[in-house]
Formats: sequence, C-alpha cells, structure tokens
Amino acid sequence: MVARKISVLGVFFIVSCAIANEPESIQLNNQLSACIAVNDIQTSIENGIPVLSFDAKIIKSIAECGCKSALGSYSVMAKMAEYQSYIIVGKVAFTKSEHKYWPLSAEQGLIDKRKLEIVLSCAQPD
Repeated sequence: MVARKISVLGVFFIVSCAIANEPESIQLNNQLSACIAVNDIQTSIENGIPVLSFDAKIIKSIAECGCKSALGSYSVMAKMAEYQSYIIVGKVAFTKSEHKYWPLSAEQGLIDKRKLEIVLSCAQPD
C-alpha cells in the first residue's frame, strides 16, 4: 500500500514538472513582430534541458525592423511578484523560416512553476 502511494506521488511529481512551464505560463514579447511571426509555441524537456520550440516565419528581413544584421537576441526572465530574474540570454539567426529550438534555462529547477517572459529583439553589436 505504501509503495502504491509513493508511485502515485512519483507520477504526480513527474507530470507536474513536465507541465510546469506550459505555453500559457510563457509571455512572448516579440519586438520583431513586424518581421518575424512566431507560431505553434511548445515547451518540452530535452536531455534535462527545458526547451522552447516554435515556428518562426520570416515576413521580411529583420534589418527592416531596425536590426543591424540577421542576428536577433532572445532573453528569458522569470517573473516573481516583486522582481524579474534573468535566466538566459542568447543570439539567434533569422535567415529563413524554420522550426526553432531554444533553451529556456540551463536546468529545469531555475524556471519551475514560474511565469516566464521571453523577449525577442535585435542583437546588440559586438
């Protein structure tokens, strides 16, 4: 009986971790929306890394949205009641329409049960 309770609790824990950051808990701030359309947003865990996947459709070159190159930037922030915590920031290429996979954090524990904001913008020049 104890083993059954533990296994049921284990399944509940695994399911709750897997859905901790469903797309509805993610706010996308697409500052390049006039140039890049983002559709079919999904989250998953790949080899222990939380991943955001989506379809990126190039409407027009991001240079027409004020970027200096075809490189964009994305940042993931966890939003708590009083503050925001930057989790990960990276550069990404937008040269063609394709399905994208981006890490949301280095490990799931950093974003578990937190509302996330993902900002898509121009990359800063190096």
